[in-house]
Amino acid sequence: MDQPTTDATSPRGELRRNPVSGKLAIIAPGRAARPHGAPGTGAQAAAPGAETTPAPCPFCGGNEALTPPEVEARRPEGGAPDSPGWTVRVVPNKYPALAGMHEVILHSPIHDVELEDLGDDDLTAAIACYQRRIGAQLDAGAAAATLVVNRGAGSGASLEHPHAQLFATPVVPSLLQDELMEFDRHRNRYGTCVLCDEIAGSGERLVFCGEHVAWTPLASRFSHELWLAPAAHVADVRDADPALLGGALRRALVAVRTATAGAPFNLWIHTAPAVLRGAFHWHIEIAPRLSDIAGFELGSDMAIVDVDPLAAAAALREAGGALRRRQNDRRREE
Repeated sequence: MDQPTTDATSPRGELRRNPVSGKLAIIAPGRAARPHGAPGTGAQAAAPGAETTPAPCPFCGGNEALTPPEVEARRPEGGAPDSPGWTVRVVPNKYPALAGMHEVILHSPIHDVELEDLGDDDLTAAIACYQRRIGAQLDAGAAAATLVVNRGAGSGASLEHPHAQLFATPVVPSLLQDELMEFDRHRNRYGTCVLCDEIAGSGERLVFCGEHVAWTPLASRFSHELWLAPAAHVADVRDADPALLGGALRRALVAVRTATAGAPFNLWIHTAPAVLRGAFHWHIEIAPRLSDIAGFELGSDMAIVDVDPLAAAAALREAGGALRRRQNDRRREE
């Protein structure tokens, strides 16, 4: 795995391991050709000074022919595959990091509808789709599946149309493997789940609780970083009720968007790998990108965060409370 074998022009990515650090990397030259959306249009950005007609967004309803054939879709009114009328749609990534193991999940045919802006039924359907696709990739032989949402130019998103990406990998990614080791180490020492104990000890870092709990980690790696997990000890996100998870995720995303004034962010789901030999507790991590990652962070793999997690939690609670108050006002008006 340490020796490069991929042709520089091949769209097929290759997983490699650095023998010095042990870190894994996917070398995927073909992804350099993927389109980058111009703000507000979903079009591919043109070179400075160039005159060009904006290209249509391949993820918008009516442009289904611009993507690879769909893997699955939800069409409440029926209809043929790869045609309009869908509310959630899954297609293979046209520029995969790893061929056959990289999917795009489109939350809506409308260009500017974010996850938290979806209606309850559509958000539940999107979460259920996440669960099915994670299961399909694990059942097909992947060692692990990582679902991510990149929002905003500062997050690394190349197209503006809201979507998630599912990366299935033939090995367990290093960060997830590190978490699995910490779960086992904590259980062997204390006989308990490290994430359950983290939630129980969150104190003033707690943002909200119920069937799902949101809190700011004591050792946050990002300013206003927010974690979301089930209050009960559950290893696999596929066991979550998609309606309940959707409601909690909406609340978390609105809190982050409000508290950070709409800053770019990354979101990922850590769920049990295909073969789980120890303890685990699935969770979602939301990482606002309020500052750039600089040399020390890259060279040391240590974060420098300029907002105390207690202050971040207070801001997120206030933002989430504002959403609750607006919802209650609407209910009273109805």
